[in-house]
Amino acid sequence: MSKLRPVTPISIIAALLSDVMSDPSMSILKNSKVWKDLERAKELANGLDPYLERNTSPESEVLKSLKQKTLDFNWQDRTGREFVNGLEPEMLSGHVEGQFLKLMVAISGAERILEIGVFSGYSVLAMAEALPEGGVLVACELDPRAAKFAMDQLQAAGFGGKVRLELGPALASLETLAKDSEKFDLVFVDADKPSYREYVKYMLDHGLVEVGGVFLIDNTLLQGEVYLGEEDRGVAAAAIHDFNDYLTNEPRIEQVLIPLRDGVTLARRVI
Repeated sequence: MSKLRPVTPISIIAALLSDVMSDPSMSILKNSKVWKDLERAKELANGLDPYLERNTSPESEVLKSLKQKTLDFNWQDRTGREFVNGLEPEMLSGHVEGQFLKLMVAISGAERILEIGVFSGYSVLAMAEALPEGGVLVACELDPRAAKFAMDQLQAAGFGGKVRLELGPALASLETLAKDSEKFDLVFVDADKPSYREYVKYMLDHGLVEVGGVFLIDNTLLQGEVYLGEEDRGVAAAAIHDFNDYLTNEPRIEQVLIPLRDGVTLARRVI
């Protein structure tokens, strides 16, 4: 397994500082205050994530195992057009965000959870660990191999009975859930970024999440590109930028954007 690339604002900042300071042309600054300031900035950037890890309750053994299997799996080795392009180990929610999700389930008292975008199942397992007896988590995933990988891990960990997997396009799954009059206390969205607005609006319009229900929406800082100029935004970041604007002005929602990992928006339906 090769080293994971930086995919969060703080890890990208740390990598950029390392690149700048390793450039031979910078050697002239090594005895200057500028160099000391760069070293300080690098220490601050590199030290944050490890400090958060150390000061977060440890992940369970089954979560550790799932994480390692996700990192070891070759997500680029696919043989059919039904597989989603671009799946990579960096998509793993990870220890700190997983613990945040788990605590949100416990604190909110959620008994019915909906997740859009499963990948290897780490976030599903983290939330399932906090589900009360009789609780259910409906997990929507487009990629059949990711869905199988996740369900295999969940079954092995003893949580398969709490999770119902819906395979296929997420909007089609939402339409089926709405037709069946299903309701959810908490929703976690971590799927294709251009569809975020459509997913959330559909859930609000069709009552899948009622007043008091909680939304957790991942990657709402999208590698920091959302707050840079338009010329620095890729397609996904442009979509998240527009989604963030939509959610901020959505009268049925109140929210806070938390700089956790690549940004997590915590929102609640109020109307």
